[in-house]
Amino acid sequence: YQTVIGYALKIIGKNNEQIFESFKTSELSYAWCGPVLCFHVDRPEDFQAILTSNICLKKAFPYDFANSPNGLTLSHPRIWKNHRRALNPTLGQKMVNSFLPIFNEKVEKMCNLMERKLNNDIDIYRFLFNASLDSVVCTAFGFNWSMQNSRGDEIHNIITLALRCIQNRIQKCWLWWTPIYKFTQNYTWETELFRKFYQFTRATLELKRIDLSEKLDHEENELAAAKNGNRQNFLQKSLQLELEQKWTEEEVCQELDTLLVASIDTTATALYGTIIMLAIHQEYQERVVDEMREIFESINEPVTNDHLKRMTFLELVIKEALRHFPIVPFLGRETMDDFPINGGVIPKGSQIFLNVLRMNKNPKYYGENVNEFYPERFLPENSANFHPYLSIPFSAGPRNCIGERYGWASMKIALSHILRRFKLTTKLRIQDVIIEPSLLLRICNEDAIHIEQREWK
Repeated sequence: YQTVIGYALKIIGKNNEQIFESFKTSELSYAWCGPVLCFHVDRPEDFQAILTSNICLKKAFPYDFANSPNGLTLSHPRIWKNHRRALNPTLGQKMVNSFLPIFNEKVEKMCNLMERKLNNDIDIYRFLFNASLDSVVCTAFGFNWSMQNSRGDEIHNIITLALRCIQNRIQKCWLWWTPIYKFTQNYTWETELFRKFYQFTRATLELKRIDLSEKLDHEENELAAAKNGNRQNFLQKSLQLELEQKWTEEEVCQELDTLLVASIDTTATALYGTIIMLAIHQEYQERVVDEMREIFESINEPVTNDHLKRMTFLELVIKEALRHFPIVPFLGRETMDDFPINGGVIPKGSQIFLNVLRMNKNPKYYGENVNEFYPERFLPENSANFHPYLSIPFSAGPRNCIGERYGWASMKIALSHILRRFKLTTKLRIQDVIIEPSLLLRICNEDAIHIEQREWK
């Protein structure tokens, strides 16, 4: 093991990528940050050992700063196991297939809004975020509201600023102790942002309760009907569990909070990264469009499940974009017991941070062209010898992302609509793309994409 001396002082004011640059890459590195023992890993073999171990199911302590201790992403393993088992069907393949018309509708609306900005440089991330929010509110909550407007912009600003507050706290180890943190301006800002965010989710929940109550007055039991038909969405399932007294109201609220942040911002970022790479690499953009021309008869044809299966080259492009811009650049776990690994032992209560970003850019695994955009590296013949835990855009192991199927379907549908209607260009080069690797990765380039009308057939 490699010891990093005086590490707590070195992380002040640095982002996560800069923090982990202090660690060595050989096997495991560790550092004491005050009383907290932190380990760093960046090898797929170690990823597999950690992410598949029951000893490492607990999330690392920085996730506690997100204030959703009972949400699926952050909860203690004893809570997570029951919640994951209950919610799996709400984002299973059957439900995702039923969401396809909604994805098509929301993305088409987004494209219509983008069309107003033809022949301009636009902040396409905003369009992607609002469309993702629109889809999630409709699919997971059952409300067909209009969110691709100033309401969506407000939610975007709240989530973005709240994540920055959390990252600022992570970077300053003396703020890890809540009694100290409460005396800071950062705490005041964060509290106000969370208040606004909770206002939206709690209001959504209350409106759903009123809707269900009114339906019962007319002898329509929506929850029972959805349960009997095995087609409960995320919110219906959560409220059903509350009705059965298996979940508390607070657990329902925190699952809604977690779903919004974990699905909307991540999907928008993944799409933005893919679009930037296609705008930089016109030859790959044209290859994707050629694939679209083989699949679709018209520019506005809705995407079906059969279409999704045929988008094989687009899938390679998305995988390669997610290698460059991993949605979650670092994974954190806490050992619940002494954890044997590589002939040594990580003590109980240690924090382990898995550096996805560094692993994804390691020439040892991806070759000398590691910094290039090369989707063909994920062709079966080129990736046959990849370690199974080398490419994990949706994490891996028991606590992998519950929304992986949802994410793949929504991303493919969004890109297929956008690329059929628009030609995307940019002045950026790949080295000009600025990323902010925090709890979630953020691409900081704004107004980076120029859109023009595409000639279709």
